[in-house]
Amino acid sequence: MKSLKIFALAMLAVVAFVGCKPGNGPEGDGKSLSGEWKLATWNDTTPEFNVYIDFNADGTFEMYQQVWSLDYELFKGTYTIEGNVVSGVYDNGAAWACDYEYVLEEQTLTLHSRETVKSKSVYEKCTIPEQIKAEASATRSSEVVPFL
Repeated sequence: MKSLKIFALAMLAVVAFVGCKPGNGPEGDGKSLSGEWKLATWNDTTPEFNVYIDFNADGTFEMYQQVWSLDYELFKGTYTIEGNVVSGVYDNGAAWACDYEYVLEEQTLTLHSRETVKSKSVYEKCTIPEQIKAEASATRSSEVVPFL
């Protein structure tokens, strides 16, 4: 039953991100997303899946997600900031599902999708557990959809 709920939430995420377009733009306005973040709420509810993101100061990121399976999956890529909008591209060349307007506070990062069907993801500052980093697999089915 729990796996059905996880699958249903993940499918909602996919539907929510349909129709987004990637952003292009130079590296940002001095606001740094640098740090490790854990998804705390998604659309004002506590998700039954896990997403961690490590935004590096050099414009790269690693995302560890436990959405489609019981194992963590690793996605890497680059991100850019233009004004209060962040966009990204995965290492395979695919753009994030959409761009996000962000609000950065001391311990929280809120991402609002820039699309017709809006989503809101709130991340809390954290330290990504080393076990998750060590066990995350970059090998996955081509049908796996990344969270962003």
